[in-house]
Amino acid sequence: MAKIDFSRDNYNMCLCGGCPVNLSSKCVKIQEETLAQDFERIEKEGTMPSSDNFPGVYCSIGRSACGDLNNERRCLCPGCAVYLENDLKSFKYCLEGSSEEVG
Repeated sequence: MAKIDFSRDNYNMCLCGGCPVNLSSKCVKIQEETLAQDFERIEKEGTMPSSDNFPGVYCSIGRSACGDLNNERRCLCPGCAVYLENDLKSFKYCLEGSSEEVG
Protein backbone atom coordinates (compact mmCIF):
# COMPACT_ATOMS: atom_id res chain seq x y z
CA MET A 1 0.00 0.00 0.00
CA ALA A 2 1.02 3.63 -0.47
CA LYS A 3 3.10 5.24 2.26
CA ILE A 4 2.16 8.88 2.71
CA ASP A 5 4.90 11.21 3.91
CA PHE A 6 4.32 13.19 7.09
CA SER A 7 5.42 16.34 5.35
CA ARG A 8 4.69 20.03 5.29
CA ASP A 9 3.11 19.76 1.84
CA ASN A 10 0.76 17.00 2.94
CA TYR A 11 -0.06 18.85 6.15
CA ASN A 12 -0.96 21.95 4.12
CA MET A 13 -3.31 19.95 1.86
CA CYS A 14 -4.85 17.90 4.67
CA LEU A 15 -8.58 18.26 5.46
CA CYS A 16 -8.50 16.46 8.82
CA GLY A 17 -8.74 19.71 10.78
CA GLY A 18 -12.23 20.36 9.45
CA CYS A 19 -13.39 16.77 9.31
CA PRO A 20 -16.75 16.04 10.99
CA VAL A 21 -15.27 12.86 12.49
CA ASN A 22 -12.84 15.04 14.50
CA LEU A 23 -14.94 18.14 15.16
CA SER A 24 -16.70 17.02 18.34
CA SER A 25 -13.58 15.46 19.87
CA LYS A 26 -12.35 17.17 23.05
CA CYS A 27 -9.08 15.27 22.68
CA VAL A 28 -8.50 16.66 19.16
CA LYS A 29 -9.22 20.19 20.45
CA ILE A 30 -6.49 19.76 23.07
CA GLN A 31 -4.08 18.46 20.41
CA GLU A 32 -4.90 21.46 18.20
CA GLU A 33 -4.32 23.88 21.09
CA THR A 34 -0.94 22.30 21.78
CA LEU A 35 -0.04 22.53 18.09
CA ALA A 36 -1.14 26.17 17.98
CA GLN A 37 1.29 27.00 20.79
CA ASP A 38 4.16 25.59 18.71
CA PHE A 39 2.89 26.79 15.34
CA GLU A 40 4.86 30.04 15.21
CA ARG A 41 8.13 28.18 15.82
CA ILE A 42 7.15 25.46 13.35
CA GLU A 43 6.31 28.04 10.68
CA LYS A 44 9.55 29.96 11.27
CA GLU A 45 11.71 26.83 11.13
CA GLY A 46 9.74 25.24 8.30
CA THR A 47 9.67 21.97 10.22
CA MET A 48 6.97 19.52 11.22
CA PRO A 49 6.01 18.75 14.81
CA SER A 50 6.17 15.25 16.19
CA SER A 51 3.54 12.97 14.69
CA ASP A 52 2.74 11.68 18.19
CA ASN A 53 -0.70 12.97 19.16
CA PHE A 54 -0.92 15.02 15.98
CA PRO A 55 -4.48 16.02 14.95
CA GLY A 56 -4.31 15.22 11.26
CA VAL A 57 -2.57 13.63 8.26
CA TYR A 58 -3.88 10.32 9.57
CA CYS A 59 -3.31 8.60 6.21
CA SER A 60 0.38 9.13 7.01
CA ILE A 61 0.59 8.65 10.79
CA GLY A 62 -2.29 6.22 11.32
CA ARG A 63 -4.92 6.04 14.01
CA SER A 64 -5.63 9.00 16.19
CA ALA A 65 -4.59 8.79 19.82
CA CYS A 66 -8.05 10.18 20.61
CA GLY A 67 -10.72 7.73 21.59
CA ASP A 68 -13.62 10.15 21.27
CA LEU A 69 -13.85 10.51 17.48
CA ASN A 70 -17.34 10.25 16.02
CA ASN A 71 -17.32 7.25 13.68
CA GLU A 72 -20.86 8.00 12.51
CA ARG A 73 -19.93 11.32 10.93
CA ARG A 74 -19.11 11.76 7.25
CA CYS A 75 -15.41 11.44 6.41
CA LEU A 76 -13.70 14.07 4.21
CA CYS A 77 -10.97 11.78 2.85
CA PRO A 78 -12.45 11.43 -0.67
CA GLY A 79 -12.19 15.20 -1.23
CA CYS A 80 -8.69 15.60 0.20
CA ALA A 81 -5.84 16.47 -2.17
CA VAL A 82 -3.50 14.07 -0.34
CA TYR A 83 -6.04 11.28 -0.84
CA LEU A 84 -6.54 12.12 -4.52
CA GLU A 85 -2.85 12.61 -5.38
CA ASN A 86 -1.95 9.26 -3.85
CA ASP A 87 -4.93 7.34 -5.27
CA LEU A 88 -5.98 6.15 -1.82
CA LYS A 89 -8.97 3.86 -1.50
CA SER A 90 -9.89 3.62 2.18
CA PHE A 91 -11.55 6.09 4.55
CA LYS A 92 -11.33 7.11 8.20
CA TYR A 93 -7.60 6.63 8.58
CA CYS A 94 -8.00 8.35 11.95
CA LEU A 95 -9.86 5.27 13.14
CA GLU A 96 -8.45 2.44 11.03
CA GLY A 97 -4.75 3.18 10.51
CA SER A 98 -2.39 4.67 7.96
CA SER A 99 -2.62 4.18 4.18
CA GLU A 100 0.30 1.80 4.47
CA GLU A 101 -1.75 -0.35 6.84
CA VAL A 102 -5.20 -0.19 5.25
CA GLY A 103 -4.80 1.15 1.71
